Amino acid sequence: MDALKQEYARMLQGLRIDKFNLDEDKYSGVFLPEPFDEYLTAKTKVMLVGRETAGWNTDNNKNTIKRAAGLGGVSVSEVVNESFRRYRKHFKLKGDKIVDTSRSRFMEYYFRLAKELALDPRALIYANLFAWDYAKKSPRRRPADEFNEIASISQQLLAAQIRRFKPDFIVFASGIRGADGVIRSLFNEHLGGYQTAKDKLVPGKLWEFEAAGATCYRIAHPRAEYGHAEFRDQVIERIQASVASRHLHKGRH
Repeated sequence: MDALKQEYARMLQGLRIDKFNLDEDKYSGVFLPEPFDEYLTAKTKVMLVGRETAGWNTDNNKNTIKRAAGLGGVSVSEVVNESFRRYRKHFKLKGDKIVDTSRSRFMEYYFRLAKELALDPRALIYANLFAWDYAKKSPRRRPADEFNEIASISQQLLAAQIRRFKPDFIVFASGIRGADGVIRSLFNEHLGGYQTAKDKLVPGKLWEFEAAGATCYRIAHPRAEYGHAEFRDQVIERIQASVASRHLHKGRH
């Protein structure tokens, strides 16, 4: 994964730090996933994309956007290594089972996806639309210059992950409000666009589309109630049906 580390580092070095108010630098550590061997060998590759972290990757309490850009007394390469270590810790093994260190609804859905698709939890990729949170909340609340730079680098990072990890299915469980524009921009600007079939959209609930060689779904955040649960179920059922269809097609050849 040296090439992945180098690509991440190059993008972080491209942060335009002059866009930030460094006197109010409460950004989390940068969120950078690294696939486990279980993902690399999985027959079905699934990526689950959240919105942003809520501080869980700030273990050393030293993180700032300035530090992520390599200007905080530590190299960008070490910042990438720190993020990898934190990501792997989130899926730490105890014996042969993963210790679920999170009580979030998002991670509950992550483990449910793995279970119902008969995949090891480490055979999925957990990614985020935004690679940072601000004071454990959305970076959207920051001034426009700051947020636009966070959104730009985050899209570059996520696009690199999609290109390198080549998922068969991407589930954007990143909320309804405000997420669609970011997702459209991600694919249009970095990954060659997307295609939506007319019968694959349930406004405000579920959006299914094809992009970057993957079947993609956008649903509400897993903590959302009020009729969203059935669409979380539908995504799992659609992936199961698609996988079964692929296996049947291969069997005929």
